[in-house]
Amino acid sequence: MSADAYLILLCDHPGCEYPEAHWPVRFEPHTHRELRRLLKTRGWRRTRDGRDLCPEHATTKEN
Repeated sequence: MSADAYLILLCDHPGCEYPEAHWPVRFEPHTHRELRRLLKTRGWRRTRDGRDLCPEHATTKEN
C-alpha cells in the first residue's frame, strides 16, 4: 500500500475566509516551491517577507 502527499498552502492574512489552496492533481516533484509556481497562475502570491497570500488578499494595499 502506498500513500501520496498532497501539499497545501495557507493564506497568512489574518481572518482569511478561505485560507487553503492545493493543486487538484498529483505532480512531481512534491515541493512547496512547485506548488507556489502552479498556484501563481491562480492569483496566489508569495511576499518578500515569506508570507503566502490568497488571490483576495494578494492585491490589497495593506500587504
